[in-house]
Amino acid sequence: MTNTEYRESQGRSFTEHAVFVLLLLPTLVVLAAAAVSLARPDPAMAGQQPIVTAAACEPCPVADGDDGP
Repeated sequence: MTNTEYRESQGRSFTEHAVFVLLLLPTLVVLAAAAVSLARPDPAMAGQQPIVTAAACEPCPVADGDDGP
């Protein structure tokens, strides 16, 4: 058998390419996420005000003795 006698059907070739691209897609997503997370932050966003948590409306009751779980 010589190389000129073998011929792959075109339908299978397209399917194999589509499967290859679909399997490669998660890798590209992870690489894009890594690039975004490693990028330097925007200087305009660095000047944002710090987050302040809200204070409780009333203080917690003082435990009388052993009120453990």
